[in-house]
Parts: sequence; C-alpha cells; structure tokens
Amino acid sequence: MSNRLRHKSCVACIQMKRKCDRGWPRCQRCIKRGSECHYIGQNCHRQERIVDAAAQPLVSSQEQSFGRASSTINWQVEQYHAEPSAAITPCWDGAPLEFTGNFNLAGLFDNNSFDFPSIQTSTSQQILSSPDLSITQASSDVELLPRVNFMAKRLAIIPRTFVQHGHTIFIHRMQFHQNPSVALHDAISACALYCMRGTMNQAFVFGNLELKCQQLIASINTLLVTKTELLAALQALLLYQIIRLFDGDIRLRAHAEADEPITISWAAQLHNMIYQEHQTGLFDRNSTEISVVTGSDSDWNSWLVNESVRRTVIATFMLNGVYSFLKLGYYVPKKSHECFTAQAALWDAQSAHHWIRARDETARLEIWIARWDETIANVKPADLEEFGVLVMTMLWGLEVTQNWLGDLHVIYGFEDNLGR
Repeated sequence: MSNRLRHKSCVACIQMKRKCDRGWPRCQRCIKRGSECHYIGQNCHRQERIVDAAAQPLVSSQEQSFGRASSTINWQVEQYHAEPSAAITPCWDGAPLEFTGNFNLAGLFDNNSFDFPSIQTSTSQQILSSPDLSITQASSDVELLPRVNFMAKRLAIIPRTFVQHGHTIFIHRMQFHQNPSVALHDAISACALYCMRGTMNQAFVFGNLELKCQQLIASINTLLVTKTELLAALQALLLYQIIRLFDGDIRLRAHAEADEPITISWAAQLHNMIYQEHQTGLFDRNSTEISVVTGSDSDWNSWLVNESVRRTVIATFMLNGVYSFLKLGYYVPKKSHECFTAQAALWDAQSAHHWIRARDETARLEIWIARWDETIANVKPADLEEFGVLVMTMLWGLEVTQNWLGDLHVIYGFEDNLGR
C-alpha cells in the first residue's frame, strides 16, 4: 500500500511554504525536523499527535496529566469531516452586514476584539449533525438572518469576556474561583494568549490553542467522568470552539468542525445527567414554574452547578445552530426540552447569603424554552441578564426583543446592530 496521500501538503510545509512529499504518517521534512506532521482533514491519528505534543518539554506537569485517559476514549459519535473550501477566506473590508453567500463581521468591534471571516454558504453535502436540542423556532431564513448575525457577534466576544471578568453567560464567577479546574484554567490562559496574538506570535498562539484543545479531549473518559468534571470540560471546549470557528483561519475552523460531534456528545451527556437527577418529579414539564429550592437545588452550590449545566448545554446548541446557519444558509431545529433560570438576581449572586436573599425576594423564573411565550409572560426586562436576552433574540428576533427590553436594550448592543 502506498504511503503517499492524495490530499494536500501537511500543515507544517504549508506554513513554511515548502514542497511536501505527503508521506504518511509523517512527511520526510517533518521527520528530519523531528516535528509533528498533520494533514488537514485526517483525524484518525489525533491521539498520536496528542501524545507527541504532550511529550514536549514546554508542557507543564499539570498539563501532562491530561493524557492519562486517551487510550480509553470512546466518543460513541460518528465523526464527520467538513473541510472548509479553499474559497473561504477572511474578509477585512468592514462592509455592511448582508447574507448573499457571505457573512461578514469585520470592523464591527474595536481593535482589541476578534477578527471575523467571511463564511460562505457551503454546497457540500456534509451537513452539521442536527442536535437533539435547539432554541431556533423561526421558519424563514430571511427572518433568521438578522438575529443570527447578532448572535454570532455576541457569542464571539465570550472568550474575551471570560479573560477580562472571569465569568461568562454560562460560566459563573464563583464556579471558576471556588472550584478551579485544570480545564478552565487552561482555557482562560489560552483565551488570554489569543487576545494578545499578533503577526509575530500567531503561529505559537494557534499551536498552543490546538494543544490545549487536544489535551482536553484526551483527558475525558465519558464513561467515568463526573458531572462537574464534564461541565468544566465542555465549558472549556466551548470557548475553544468559539475562537476556532470565528477566527478566520481555515485550519482552526477545520479542526473545530471535526471536534463538533464531541461537543454535541458532551452536551447531550450533561443534559441526560440533569434529566436523570430530576426524574423523581422535581422538574415537571407541564408546570410553568419550577422550584429551585427543593431536592438537589436546595443548596446554592448544587443549584449553581445545575444551572451552569443547563446554560452550558443551551449555549452549545446555540453555537451549533448559529454556525450551521452561517455555513449552510439554513438550520433545521428540533424541539428543545431545556430550561434555565431567567432571574438575573439569582445568577448574579456571588455568595450563598446573597443567593438566599434573592431567592426569597424575587420570582424564581425557571423558563422552559419549548414553552417560551407562556413562561416568559411573568418576566420583566429588569429580571433578565444577557443569557435570557440571547435566548429571547433567537426566538423572537431583534425588533421584538428590543421593544420588549425598552430602555435596557442599549446595554445589550441592539441599538448599534439595528442602526446598520
């Protein structure tokens, strides 16, 4: 059997602009340099690359602990491969938002924010796997476009928000500070390094990002992982996915697309963990209000973990839906059975004392997404924080959400978006 491949040159040769003999598993140039050899689109040797990377001297002893479970991983999800077209290139002209085959977010942020690519509608038959959960209910692609553009912008700034403030719409500050995990510590360092990237250090930044992501995936045995471990892992992977999908680098995006089934699998497993815990009837889907003060949620810490799980799962499928639409031009949703706490006072509480006081003084506002119109009826604009606003935007659209928020719409970026 020939040891030469039919695909393009390896990544290292592409970056060095050198001719590649396309040898497998490593080309001669990479063998001579003693470096790893990776071909875009070839994932069958991911674990070999992970082990090679983890053996490098620059990896700390803490990072090396990630490789211990790589040989026992069974994702139980059929890996797909959707290599981006060579025609998909970054767009820097800052043209107004429109969707005529291109999705352009360049120039919408200041110089300290992310750069965005032009994501062209794919004509490939390799469609992103449809998740079991979704929060998209609009029936028209034309109606979806403005809200998807808005959602993409808000999702893309989450890694920077995590670096600057230590929390996001699905990562609570106290979860990160009180129960630190290697996964989230690695994620915040990778995000911080990414925010400081430049021409001279970009190769190192991207390499570090891929290394952290590979180590994270290799560290999780889905048969043995606990809920809190899987939560932190999915949160970290979600941050990596956001960066890689929206950066504009074709290789990063290809790797992110290849890792999407893992992201969906972890989210589905977390969803099932929550569902199994509440099979006793604490969560009645026929009820419009769910108690957050009984059973496993009677304690602030356990409530915080479960609420973080719910938000992280929803955010995962939110990102999947947004990117699917930008890549393919459409998204086929399925009915969601997720809920989350819409009460900002509960999610924003920074201690058990403040959480208990907020619980006693405010409405609990547990919202089932599948029954959004009914359950949101008792909610006031001041009750929501950004997560609830994003869910509302996906379901109702920009204008309806802005009108509902009233004067508060400005803090969520609606005025700038609608003014374009």
